[in-house]
Amino acid sequence: MPDDIATALLDLVSQAENLTEPTGLRRLLAQAHPLWCHALEDVRTHTRTQAADWTDAQLVERATAEGIHVAPGSSREELLQDLVFQRFDATPAALAYQALAERAHAHHAGLVD
Repeated sequence: MPDDIATALLDLVSQAENLTEPTGLRRLLAQAHPLWCHALEDVRTHTRTQAADWTDAQLVERATAEGIHVAPGSSREELLQDLVFQRFDATPAALAYQALAERAHAHHAGLVD
């Protein structure tokens, strides 16, 4: 994931620290959302490319190693989705967006009102 996405999201978080009015926070969320989507897509693409040559057993092994509970009967697609989100949630971009969303929520603002 490009560092500039995380940097842009961190900049929006910094701007949000000075806001309490919902309109301004909603505007920042609207700017941040496409960046969040792009960052998630980067992690998804990387993870799927990496996992393309893994057997199902190797995927289960990797998922388990990364702290994912593998339910009996989980499909390959479900495991890949879990792995993508597990990895994404630990990225600076995801953490920054979460901080922005929490700030907005605390002041009764969201993307959908």
